[in-house]
Amino acid sequence: MNLRPLILLALPLVLSHCTPIDDGGMTSGSTATGLPPGHQPYKGPHRGTYDLGMQQGKADGAGDKSRQPSRHYGTFPATQTEAFNRGYQAGYTLAKQTGTGPVAGGALTPVKGVGNVALRRSGQTVAVCQTAMPKVETVRFIDGQRKIVVKSRGNHGPATVQLFNCATGLEEARVMAYEIRNGQPAWASGMGE
Repeated sequence: MNLRPLILLALPLVLSHCTPIDDGGMTSGSTATGLPPGHQPYKGPHRGTYDLGMQQGKADGAGDKSRQPSRHYGTFPATQTEAFNRGYQAGYTLAKQTGTGPVAGGALTPVKGVGNVALRRSGQTVAVCQTAMPKVETVRFIDGQRKIVVKSRGNHGPATVQLFNCATGLEEARVMAYEIRNGQPAWASGMGE
């Protein structure tokens, strides 16, 4: 059985994400999202679940949500709850202590690359959004620079429009450009074909 077509179909799904970058608070063994002051680097099992908790905690803290890691239960194996909770607490504390909310520290500037959009603030890269397709055509901030809409395309064929959260680096929605009709979905309005 030839797996190449399946791999090519799955590749855009795997590569489409944003990776948050925060150089502040880095200590040996800390994650790319940094650590709040006084927190030790995580050295336990299930590092991926810890990092997921860190992202979700940072998002909740930056979004002024209550400190409730249980709202995310079900997004990771139940046996890894302790790792998730530790990451969540660190991420939430980091967001609250350092003001890493989406509009903290000045305006973001998008920098188009091949297959990505780097979000920069004051000369520092805050996040790198990996797009579904290699050619980035259009970018637009919405919701006071809390989210960014990116339209990308391959060498030919339809374009993909994605919505990313600038604070967490997570893709929140995706639609093909030809599916955008009558201004819907609202976040993708004006990006249709």
